[in-house]
Amino acid sequence: MNRTLRLFSISPIVLITLLICVPFSNPVGSDAAEVARLTPKTWESFAPHGKEVDCIYGDYVLRNDQLVAVIAEPLRTRNANMTVRSVGGMIIDLTRVDRPNDQLSAYHPNGMPLVVGDPSRIEIKVDGTATPATDLASRQGRRIDWQASTRSQDGLEVTIRYSLIDGQPYLSVETEITNPKEKEVSLSLSDLIRADGPFEFGNDAETGMFWASEPWYRQAYGVIVEGRSIKRSGSRGSVLLLEEDGSAKITVAAGGSHTIARKIFPADSQLQLLGFAKRLAGDPGVPMRIEVVDPAGPVNQAQVTLIRDGKPVGSARTGSDGQARFDVPPGPFHLQIESLGRPTKEYHGNTATATAASATVRVDRCGYVAGKIRDTNGGPIPCKVAFHGTGETKTPNFGPNSEAVSVGNLHYSHNGTFRQEIGPGTYEVIISHGPEYDAVFTKIEVQRGQTTDLVATLERVVDTKGWISSDFHSHSTPSGDNTGRQLGRVLNLLCENIEFGPCTEHNRIDSYAPHLERLGVAHLMATCTGMELTGGLLPVNHQNAFPLLHRPRTQDGGGPRTDSNPVLQIERLAMWDDKSDKLVQENHPNLVQILGDRDLNGEADGGFAGMFGFMDVMEVHPPDGIFAKPERDAKGKLTRNPIFHWMQLLNLGYRIPGVVNTDAHYNYHESGWLRNYLHSPTDDPAEIDVMDVVHTTERGRLTMTTGPFMEVSLRSAAAGDQPIALPGDDVELPGGKGNLHVRVQCANWLDINRVQVFVNGRAEEALNFTRRTTPTQFGNGVVKFDASLNVDLKVDSHLIVAAIGEGLDLGRVMGQGWGKKSPVAVSNPIFVDVDGKGFKPNRDLLGLELPLGAE
Repeated sequence: MNRTLRLFSISPIVLITLLICVPFSNPVGSDAAEVARLTPKTWESFAPHGKEVDCIYGDYVLRNDQLVAVIAEPLRTRNANMTVRSVGGMIIDLTRVDRPNDQLSAYHPNGMPLVVGDPSRIEIKVDGTATPATDLASRQGRRIDWQASTRSQDGLEVTIRYSLIDGQPYLSVETEITNPKEKEVSLSLSDLIRADGPFEFGNDAETGMFWASEPWYRQAYGVIVEGRSIKRSGSRGSVLLLEEDGSAKITVAAGGSHTIARKIFPADSQLQLLGFAKRLAGDPGVPMRIEVVDPAGPVNQAQVTLIRDGKPVGSARTGSDGQARFDVPPGPFHLQIESLGRPTKEYHGNTATATAASATVRVDRCGYVAGKIRDTNGGPIPCKVAFHGTGETKTPNFGPNSEAVSVGNLHYSHNGTFRQEIGPGTYEVIISHGPEYDAVFTKIEVQRGQTTDLVATLERVVDTKGWISSDFHSHSTPSGDNTGRQLGRVLNLLCENIEFGPCTEHNRIDSYAPHLERLGVAHLMATCTGMELTGGLLPVNHQNAFPLLHRPRTQDGGGPRTDSNPVLQIERLAMWDDKSDKLVQENHPNLVQILGDRDLNGEADGGFAGMFGFMDVMEVHPPDGIFAKPERDAKGKLTRNPIFHWMQLLNLGYRIPGVVNTDAHYNYHESGWLRNYLHSPTDDPAEIDVMDVVHTTERGRLTMTTGPFMEVSLRSAAAGDQPIALPGDDVELPGGKGNLHVRVQCANWLDINRVQVFVNGRAEEALNFTRRTTPTQFGNGVVKFDASLNVDLKVDSHLIVAAIGEGLDLGRVMGQGWGKKSPVAVSNPIFVDVDGKGFKPNRDLLGLELPLGAE
């Protein structure tokens, strides 16, 4: 029988971090190998650090003076994150001890997760003496062995053994495959590595090492399999075929066994990995320490490339101390040094007679921008600062979109005071703090070695008294489908002036509060713990909920598990935490599928309509879809337009408010371009009550926007100038006569030119106002529209108001991508009862049939 034995069926994603490894030659730490099980008592002493750490209570730590590895508890339910599942018995964290920098999602030796369930079946030996796993706290010795066994679907016995010896800079990993059957079994050998993000992968022909390197985050992993070469396979090259003589296939005789032995090791660069692999092969190079400095001191993130015969061999990046360590071959060598804003530097050396080498390379200064951005009271203010090169000056790239503070050509500052390295030249600078503030557009010139002051005042020009801005749906690297630093997500939200932002990682309850507290800005953005429960059957089986009880360092943060049935999943989420009061939000729904066509074949089958009973709100973005009816393509498939289908649902009597959210994953302009304005008893984020947010949102007292701030209220002659209803309200209006007061404000970087009232989901021709046809109702200052619009309703009606800048866009404040979106705001409906008999939906499907079936 033939079979490929490998990890699990998942799509490779991406991992990263910001700390730095140190070289193999400079170990620090304990004087013995150790094994520990993570518990509340051992956590602080043994849990590793790094952006991609996924360990929780119950996992096992193997550590010596060189490295630390985490082996996931071998349970069927053990997942590292949403996309890295079934990791029982696998390596989920691996880094150096002295400068922890975990970037590994998982390494699956021979592809089979372990499912043991009973710790007594885990075998741990310290210097050959068995140690019970059931009551393990921590043990020390010269050698640690950890092993557990499982049975494959084909009935093979698979044992995975991890060994760590004091002073050993690699983790030994063995897989023993035993065939208990009466016939021989053939199978293919493969490992799988999940090193996500902009990792680079490759093989070193001389040593047979497979390597994975993330240069920016200074993290790399090497794998050497004894007697076998490693061939990358799979869509991202993450599947590692373990080949001998060009084949990964082996045959295990009846009653026989086969063992695969590996060495797995972390380093801070691909170049360091190459040197280490050569040492293991008995061909050591000369240990090299290079320090890159300019007149101001060490240069961080300088890229050092080793050149041989005119071709690059590998590279490393310097840390905050300006240093990188790696091996160079004996004899002449050539290094090329590149760093932000500085000319490339060449270095030539010779280690023909050296046993170790070091060099200090001096480079020119770059330029610097010193930011001092303040509010109109002279106080600190979070801000996003974009630098665009002008003339012959290139637009800078400070770091990848997964970074936190310096991202692409952006600098996110939590308080407006910062110092940014930059190349000399001329720049246009755009400083912003969300759509309530005028952006500052200015130009600067930066000289090499000099500091250019960037001083500006951000003025809040849009009056949002009584309303707070929110984004209910954001992600970062704990979600597992991206590698954006969570600190970066918090800075995105903060600098875009989001005043309430719950933490909603995929399949993990988590919190933004520690980041806000460390920055000292918890008073500027309210938050709470929550999650997005993300199951199969996309896109309908994604739901957010907040607040939820966070149980740190446990599986999924204490959150519920997914279910393939969307109705069961959303019910489970709604009932979680003993039926606690929470907001349950349906994310990016296919409403036709939910309402009545679960298999999307165009025939009514009841869909997943049971979900509606557990939804408090639903996402309906993009908001500009309200101005367009869905069309069918050549195959009869409808274009996606959730907001149109939402209005159909309103006409059928479903009273589920709409919201818009960014669903941001990375950190380059991704927050802020969609938000909700919620009616609020306070304008101070420090005073926001999470349950006020929940109840206001459930009521629908909110407007949705890409930037414009719109206020809508219904008034009647009997009530004079006083509003009788806001969005989300039910109101009696005898005779149906009243007026809608609509006011739209915009900062200096966006505008609107049309206001349209929708009555029962249809654009009312008499209530369409444009800057061209009714110019007197539009303004050119902050207030773009301010008018009372007469309505004369003959039947019960829900009223929605939308404002848009047709032919306009958000512009460069929101970047090249999201900046192409139109400025648009849409209110939630006001439900008007004209006869006093209670609101009755009109069941108008707006000219587009739905798969409703017999009712």
